[in-house]
Amino acid sequence: MNILSLSGSIPEQVCDTIRFFGHGGSQRISHYCQYAADYISRVLEDEGVDGVVFPRSCDSSRTIGSYLEGCGKFVHQFHVPARRDAAAARYLAGEIRRYKEAVEGHYGTGITDMEERTGLVNGRNRALGRLYARLPELCYGAYLDMLHGLLQRPLRGQRVPEDLPACACPEGPRVFVLGSTQAGTGLIRQIEEAGLHIVGDRLPESRRLFSVPEVSTKGDLYENIAESLLAGLPSPSQDAFAEILKEDRDELVKKQVQGVIYITQKYCEPYDYLFPAYERMLDGLSIPVLRVTETGGGAGNAALAIGTFADML
Repeated sequence: MNILSLSGSIPEQVCDTIRFFGHGGSQRISHYCQYAADYISRVLEDEGVDGVVFPRSCDSSRTIGSYLEGCGKFVHQFHVPARRDAAAARYLAGEIRRYKEAVEGHYGTGITDMEERTGLVNGRNRALGRLYARLPELCYGAYLDMLHGLLQRPLRGQRVPEDLPACACPEGPRVFVLGSTQAGTGLIRQIEEAGLHIVGDRLPESRRLFSVPEVSTKGDLYENIAESLLAGLPSPSQDAFAEILKEDRDELVKKQVQGVIYITQKYCEPYDYLFPAYERMLDGLSIPVLRVTETGGGAGNAALAIGTFADML
């Protein structure tokens, strides 16, 4: 099976998926998240992809199934609760069971290795956490490249390196990067080439990926996975902004951040809605912010704005 997944909210303990990061496809949908449109293009155009799983977490993701109707591939929408209490955990556990049964039914196979896969996810996340703790001394572009490659491989083939190339500008202004999933590392490379030192992030494929608590294999495994997913870093598509601001404020102060680069996809409403609240929080900390909006064409003309921001810092 070659299942393309759109989000880190899809439980890796069930089966292998290929994490989607970017695709220059033909779909152009008015007032629709370009990242989601590229995902739809990849599914329709890539014969190597035989299935998709995506969350029901924002307006764009809710309608993906309609665009893929009749494509002849496995299509599964994973419903994510917008709460973090015991009732939400029970609901999410049911969704994980439903996802597993859907995969088994479509591919005609039995999934019997969820406990083993749970141990592999726990171990990988521990290794990523150790690497992230050393991020101020590492090249962030190399770190993100590693993550993107890692998440497109089967779980058993994922190997987290113990080291990465050193940061080329350790004396540069310390910046924090946040936003939606990055289609590539072009924009990140521009930030580092401008002499900025990326010391932390809030990206779905990075800190939010391994922020979840380890999953216990004792008791009900489905409920344990659900509780872990709900305990990770909050997302603007599902959680209260106050939770995000509190988490990031502590990280910004701890790492003595001097500037924030806020990256959004065009028509990605959750991050658009979060920005005013985030900007107010940064004003209170006297930390300047640069907002960069990607439009589906990669880094675009962001280099000039990033260079000016670096000069200001």
